[in-house]
Amino acid sequence: MKEFRLLAILTILGLMVACSEAPTTAPPEMTALVERAAIEDHINDYYGQFRKDGVQDFASFFTADAKLDVNGWVVNGRDGIKGMYLQAGFIGDEEEVPKVEGAVPKGVGETLHTNLDIDLQGDKAVVKMIWLTLGAELLTSPPKVTEYGTEWAEMVKQDGRWLFSNRIIRSEGGMPEGSLETFPKD
Repeated sequence: MKEFRLLAILTILGLMVACSEAPTTAPPEMTALVERAAIEDHINDYYGQFRKDGVQDFASFFTADAKLDVNGWVVNGRDGIKGMYLQAGFIGDEEEVPKVEGAVPKGVGETLHTNLDIDLQGDKAVVKMIWLTLGAELLTSPPKVTEYGTEWAEMVKQDGRWLFSNRIIRSEGGMPEGSLETFPKD
């Protein structure tokens, strides 16, 4: 009798599995949410490069043939991008300043982004946002906005990873004076 019940249960379960249809693809809304989250992670990871503990591998966030325009200073390809960040002082060791015993530690800066607008188009996307940098001279100093601006970027998905292919960054306040040479006059 037990064997008959077990056989009946297994038969019913087998029929249920055979009759049910497994979803073949995720709904488009779910896919869009996953892709948007991946783009946001990419941007967060990119801005994390500016932190003291950042890896400072900025070029790895771009396609091999990417174009980067920062306040009118335009470079192409990963080597050009790496050169820009190196020349701007974002790659390399900071000078070690001797610490005075009992001195208040130096403050830390952070880059934030907001008003993120992502227009997904399959394996391509257009991103617009506002960015700003905060900083404090000392750990005990009040923070202040040191620079802010806008960003527009085209992104593509390559080998399962979102990358910048064309990126335009514009400062709208607090720009270093050295950037005035290339800043668009429009």
